[in-house]
Amino acid sequence: MKTTLISPGLILVGIILFFPLPSGAEDHPLPPVNEVAANHASATPDCQQTLQPEETVPPAEMPVYRPPLRGAPVGRVAGGTRGKRGAAPFLCTLVPNHVGLTVSGQPALYFFLADAASYPLEFTLIERHGISPLVEVRFAPPLEAGIHTLCLENYGKKLAVGVRYKWFVALIPNEEHRAGDILAAGEIERVAFQDELKHRLDHVDAAAAATIYAENGIWYDALASLSRAIGSHPANRKLVRERAFLLEQVGLDKAARYEKQRLD
Repeated sequence: MKTTLISPGLILVGIILFFPLPSGAEDHPLPPVNEVAANHASATPDCQQTLQPEETVPPAEMPVYRPPLRGAPVGRVAGGTRGKRGAAPFLCTLVPNHVGLTVSGQPALYFFLADAASYPLEFTLIERHGISPLVEVRFAPPLEAGIHTLCLENYGKKLAVGVRYKWFVALIPNEEHRAGDILAAGEIERVAFQDELKHRLDHVDAAAAATIYAENGIWYDALASLSRAIGSHPANRKLVRERAFLLEQVGLDKAARYEKQRLD
């Protein structure tokens, strides 16, 4: 008799469909600040982040995110467990509460882990109405607390213009009971890179590019540009405050507080 193997990614997608998650639990106090890239992060400067202090910045200079007018919110999934209640690391994707936009075919994706975790982590990318995962990668523990980066260029996949995708990160406390996964999810859509926007981005640094992307509603590239600026200038307190402010604007308060602690 022929046996059919079921992909863990399909199991994850099935769990998402049948067990909806709350959108943003506050579970644990934040640990001491120590941001690191995920174990799998790219070694390129685009995906490395290290935060240390410098000067402050008045609110008037902060990047302002203007959400695109593209329909109703889709909801942001942030993770507690679906199984037994109990202590669990707080996990969330750093996305707005609607479909976030990018102009990149291989954007960087960011998630936040409030506490160190000793569980494996699984990253899955799937078309919004698809079944089979486009990317499905497992990373071994331990994972440190902080903001982590996933780089699609590492997995040889490009997003198509005009197609919506869902992406998930899941901590797996029990391989035999996947309903207890600690899940976080977000949505992303690649849009055409307009000539006017390209022109505005010519000859500006990463921090200025983040502001331009944000005011044009291009969330993923705004966050990635600001993170690149921080990676290039790790002693700049102004950039840290800007990223915290960007996160606050879309309700990612816990990650924003974590950022601000770096300035104390």
